[in-house]
Amino acid sequence: MKKTLYLILICFFLFSCAKKEVPPPVIETPQPVLEKPEEVKKPEQVEETIGEKIEANATAEEVFKPEEIVPQKKDKEYWKLYGRGSAPLLAIFFDYDEYTIRDDMWDRIKQNVKYLLEHQDVKVELQGNCDERGTNEYNMALGAKRALEVKKILVKLGINENRINTISFGEEKPLCNESNEECWALNRRVDFVIIK
Repeated sequence: MKKTLYLILICFFLFSCAKKEVPPPVIETPQPVLEKPEEVKKPEQVEETIGEKIEANATAEEVFKPEEIVPQKKDKEYWKLYGRGSAPLLAIFFDYDEYTIRDDMWDRIKQNVKYLLEHQDVKVELQGNCDERGTNEYNMALGAKRALEVKKILVKLGINENRINTISFGEEKPLCNESNEECWALNRRVDFVIIK
């Protein structure tokens, strides 16, 4: 009888201690949102729209604002205008081992100031860059001097200094990696990058 009682107690404990089966968690997968595709215009509609904007015998300057003409492909021609910056703001290029503004860069400064005065909500980051010649430390310092020089001029020409940040990348963000003067000239610049 004792054996039977022990056997019943052991079975009771075994079944009472058994794990309860927990159902696996349900993971919901998001359903893709289908957007309505844009309406594709017929060729006749496109020609009518262009015809409304362009008067007969109009010059390119009358039809397009210069800042709206931005090259689509980022190549050396694009880089000569904008560097790694935000179009329509133009990059400012420097002579070797210099941080003073070159005479041929003043028109670019004026165009950038005009844009910034017309767009008061825009903030920019001036990114100073150098070519590969010189030590990393020297080039970081030179890039900073270039960015600060451009900022100083912008402030003198009426741009609020709170709208301008500066940073130096030294030789770390080259546009061109060839070891020749044309390439090095592209890398000696301050880029205007719109941050707001």
